[in-house]
Amino acid sequence: MGTRTVAEGAIILAGGPSSRMGEPKALVEVGGEAMLLRIVKALQSAGITQTILSFKNQEQATSIVNALQQNSQKWPPDIEDDELAMRMVFDDHLNQNQNSAIRGISEAAIVAHQLGWDTVQIVPCDVPFIEPQLFPLLYGNLSKHSNCAVIRSDSGIEPLLFCAKTEALNAALNDMSMAAHQMISKMNSVEVGPAEWGAAGITNRCFTNVNSKEDLDSIN
Repeated sequence: MGTRTVAEGAIILAGGPSSRMGEPKALVEVGGEAMLLRIVKALQSAGITQTILSFKNQEQATSIVNALQQNSQKWPPDIEDDELAMRMVFDDHLNQNQNSAIRGISEAAIVAHQLGWDTVQIVPCDVPFIEPQLFPLLYGNLSKHSNCAVIRSDSGIEPLLFCAKTEALNAALNDMSMAAHQMISKMNSVEVGPAEWGAAGITNRCFTNVNSKEDLDSIN
């Protein structure tokens, strides 16, 4: 993949309904920081400074961004004065009865293609312990024969945590009714498992999803 070590940009999935949490997961604090802020900082630390935030609609985006800006936390964050190029997309014009994760990826992937990104990192907003070294590891597993590198944690495939060639991703998103793992299977994907991420110093905690108050209590 040349001299580049990470994808051109990242799509952060921040538009889920958060029905189990009871409040926007993006704003839930872990270690004193909103989960969305923690994701962005990890991406920036890895060298990814272009992001697309995928929300359900403008109302949701405005509510979350306003809350972050009103907090004492700096938003958008920067690392060593490296400003973040951040865009927002919404999926509210698509069929709302279909899979929300696929809708969120689909609209954002179109924008990534328009921006000229050859590769894109997908990450959900509810993995607050994500480690920066994960992103070059995934990118490094892309090849002439592999259009997607997806994490296999101790729990199995993590279908919303992957790096892909943007053209292949858009081609795979031709059915809004499919599940995320079905999308992954369409891209000639390689699985990055415990042997590889463990050798990079990553632990299984990196893939912990915080979807509910019970999940939040269990990590505190």
